Amino acid sequence: MPKVDFGNKGIGGSRELLVSNIVAQYGLQIAKYVIPFITLPYLARVLGGDGYGIRSYVLSVMTIATTVLDFGFMTSATKSISRTRNNIGRASLVVGAVVEAKLLLVLIVGIALVPISMAIPLLSENQSYFAIAYASCAINSLVPDYVFMGYERMSIMTIRYVVCKAVGLVLTFAFIHSPSDLLLVPIIDVVSSIMAVVWTYFGMKRQFGIGVKFPSLSQGVDEFKRSSEVFVANFSTTLFNSYTTLVIGVVFGAVDVAYWSLASTVVSSVQSLYSPIFNSLYVYMISQLDISYYKKIFIKGALAAVGIAFITAIFSRPIMWVLGGDSYLDGAGIIAFTSPVIALSFCTIGLGWPLLGAFGFESGVMKSSLIAGLFTVIAVSGAALLGIQSLAIYAVIRCASEAVLAIARGVVAVSHRREIKARGEKTNAK
Repeated sequence: MPKVDFGNKGIGGSRELLVSNIVAQYGLQIAKYVIPFITLPYLARVLGGDGYGIRSYVLSVMTIATTVLDFGFMTSATKSISRTRNNIGRASLVVGAVVEAKLLLVLIVGIALVPISMAIPLLSENQSYFAIAYASCAINSLVPDYVFMGYERMSIMTIRYVVCKAVGLVLTFAFIHSPSDLLLVPIIDVVSSIMAVVWTYFGMKRQFGIGVKFPSLSQGVDEFKRSSEVFVANFSTTLFNSYTTLVIGVVFGAVDVAYWSLASTVVSSVQSLYSPIFNSLYVYMISQLDISYYKKIFIKGALAAVGIAFITAIFSRPIMWVLGGDSYLDGAGIIAFTSPVIALSFCTIGLGWPLLGAFGFESGVMKSSLIAGLFTVIAVSGAALLGIQSLAIYAVIRCASEAVLAIARGVVAVSHRREIKARGEKTNAK
C-alpha cells in the first residue's frame, strides 16, 4: 500500500492541497454536469412528457430518500475520518459503523415508502419503476465517498464516477428508444450503482488499507448521534425542492412536473458547480480555521453566482429549448423565476458547513435549516390548499425559502463573529 503523508504542512501547504482537491472536485462536477445534460434532452424526447414526468416525480421522491439514507454521514463521517486517518483500525471502525447504520436505514426507509407508493396515484401506477429506482438509491447509499473526502484524495472519486456513469450513458443510448422502455431507466441506474460500490470498496482497501470493521452497538449509536444534526439540516434543505415537486405532482399533471423538473435541473446543475469549492473548503477549514482565506473565496464566489443567476434568467427560453425542445418552451418562464436561487444558495451553502460547521456551530446550521424548511412546508402547502394553479407562485416560494435560509444562517454567523475570529486567529498563530 502506498504511503501518504498526512502530517501538518502549514497554511501554505494546506492551501495548495485545497486547490488540488478543488480541481479534482471540479472534474467530478463537470462529469456530473455533462453526463446528465447529455442524457436529459435525450430522455425528455424519447420518453415523452408523460414518461419523463414519471421519471422526474420518482426522482424527487428518491432525492428525499437519498437524504435520509445519507443521514448526514457524508459530512460527519468525513470529519471522523479526517481526524482518525493516521489510525487504520479506527478509520475502519468508522466505516463499519456507517455501513451498519445505512443498512438499517435502507430497511426503515423501504418500509416507509410502501404506503407512500400506494397513496400517490403517479407512484401507484408505476410501482415497478418506483421499486427499482429505490434499489438503485439504496445500493448507491453504501458508497463510502466520505473516506476519500476525509483523506483529501478526491481524484479517485472523479475517475470512478466518470467510468460508472459512462457505462450507464452507453446503456441508455443502446436500449432506451421509446416510452415503452421507461422501466430500463432505473435498471441501468442499478447497474451503475453496483459498479460504484464494488469499485469504491476495493479502492479504499488498496489506497489506504481501510476495510469494514463493525464496532460495538454503542459506537454505532455514537456515530448516529454525531450525524443527526447534519441529517436534520440536510433533510430540511432537501424539502425546498423535493417537497415542492411532490405537491406539484398532486396539484398539477405530469407535464407540469416535467416543466418544474427541468427548471430545477438548471438550478441544481449550477449549484453543483459550488460543491467542489465547499466540499474541499469544509475539510480544509476543519483543520485550519483559515477565516481570511474563507472570506476571499466566499466574496468572489458570491459575486460570480449573482452574475450566473442574471444570465440564466435572460437566456431561460433557449436553455429550456436545449433541454426539452419546442414542446417544453411554455415552461421557460419557470427557469427565470427560480434563477435567484442560484445566487442565494451560494450564500446558504457557504455559510453552512464550511463556516458554521467547521467552527463547531452545527446546531446553528440545523436550526436555520429547520426554520427555512418549516417555511417551505407551510408556504407550499398553503398554496396547494388555496388551489393556486400557477407554477410561477411555487417558484417564488422556492426563492423565498432560500432567502429565509440565507438570512437565518447569516444571523447565526454574525452572532458568533467574535468567537469565529478569535479561534481563527489562534489556530493560524500556531
